[in-house]
Amino acid sequence: MAEENGHGAFSILQFCKWAGIGRSLAYKEIESGQLKIKKVGRRTLVTMDAARDWLHALPGGAG
Repeated sequence: MAEENGHGAFSILQFCKWAGIGRSLAYKEIESGQLKIKKVGRRTLVTMDAARDWLHALPGGAG
């Protein structure tokens, strides 16, 4: 799992728990380009940096 210091990566399910969103929304954010992912074989990962970037880009000044 990703560490708070910016190292590591989340699976999609771990990211959803961290962000408090559902998988459908996560995949919509990926499709729209708002959430950057990395593919490792068949696995889809969200780096901690990408997760923070996504959070800070949300409307309403999340960061």
